[in-house]
Amino acid sequence: MSVGTVWDRAVDFVRDHLAAVMPVLLVTQFAAPAISGSLAGVRADATGGTAAGLGLLSVATTIISLWGALYLVGFAAQPSGREHRDEAMRIATGRFLPLIGVSIVLLVVLGILALPGVLIAVSSGFDFMAVANGTAMQSAEFAKLGSALLYFVVLALFVLWASARLLPINAVVAMERRGLGAIPRAFALTRGLTWKLIGLIILYGIVTGVAVSAAQFVFGAVVALILGDDGGLSMATVAGSIAVAAVSAVLALYQSAFIGKLYRAIVGEQDDVAVFA
Repeated sequence: MSVGTVWDRAVDFVRDHLAAVMPVLLVTQFAAPAISGSLAGVRADATGGTAAGLGLLSVATTIISLWGALYLVGFAAQPSGREHRDEAMRIATGRFLPLIGVSIVLLVVLGILALPGVLIAVSSGFDFMAVANGTAMQSAEFAKLGSALLYFVVLALFVLWASARLLPINAVVAMERRGLGAIPRAFALTRGLTWKLIGLIILYGIVTGVAVSAAQFVFGAVVALILGDDGGLSMATVAGSIAVAAVSAVLALYQSAFIGKLYRAIVGEQDDVAVFA
């Protein structure tokens, strides 16, 4: 399977169905993150009920974005030439709770894997309170974290490998009516594609970092220079959040389209109703 061919199919999908995906894309991948990002300064200074309300808003934004991503993946993962937005809506609505469950399990597993590194760091004798209070630390003090840092480097490499093997998991949850069984199924689908997908993830990460940083600087920093930035709900924060959300929405669209078409390229163009009934 050629990654380039899958990418071409993803681009063709976006071109052919842009009008159909645009309403969901604007609401779930642009508007919701833009509103949440604009309130970042307010959230940092909030206390009590306001902090709780803003926390709930952040959770709601994440849920909305996840549903939108599932809609986009479910749209793109349909057999080529037979994609339909009504079917994508049905998939996103019906498979959303299983996706939430799988996501929670994966986050719990990641937390468990990170726990030994945290314990190593805590038991290293490093003075975290001094760092929190702004005290300058000597290099010898940071050397105490060597074992913990090594652990997290190894963990990061493992997470990169696992991310590549699990890349089509959203499409599996959407199209095959699987719950936790989507995890081994995704591993099976990506057998033999690991290095290609690792390279793709690294490239996507670089492009995302550069694009988001550029949007934040061009709009957020420039507006801050012109109008000032007093923190809270400032024009600079709003402008930066809108710019970042716009760039992120475009990236999310192509990412979801690629994942959907990757899944379709692996499993073939068979009739899913017959296969997964």
